[in-house]
Formats: sequence, C-alpha cells, structure tokens
Amino acid sequence: MSSTAIVARTSGGGLQYLVRRRERSDWAATEGEADVFQSVREATRAALTLPGRLRAFALPLRLAD
Repeated sequence: MSSTAIVARTSGGGLQYLVRRRERSDWAATEGEADVFQSVREATRAALTLPGRLRAFALPLRLAD
C-alpha cells in the first residue's frame, strides 16, 4: 500500500514544501500549496533530483481528521 507524499526541507522559519512551476522549483510555506506525489517513493525521487544545496526529503501526507 502506498500513501501520498510531499517533498519538504527545513529552513530558519520551519518547513518549506516543494512546488514545481514549469522548469523550476519553488518552495511554499504551507503544506496545502505543495505538490502531491502518489507515493513516498516518487516524492523521494523528486527530492533526490534537487541540487545538493536544497537538501530535501519525502514526507508522507497527513490525512485530514
């Protein structure tokens, strides 16, 4: 069973979430703006393709209560 996931990184102000726009990537301050991946594996793959200075990680998407 796979779960949806997002890509995040830490910053001085807390977590930032990956948002891909055209050919470049941006970072959003809220989880709701993040691009959603179909599995943690896909999110991990996206995180690993980022440049090393943007060190990021896959994070399972939390289910709404």
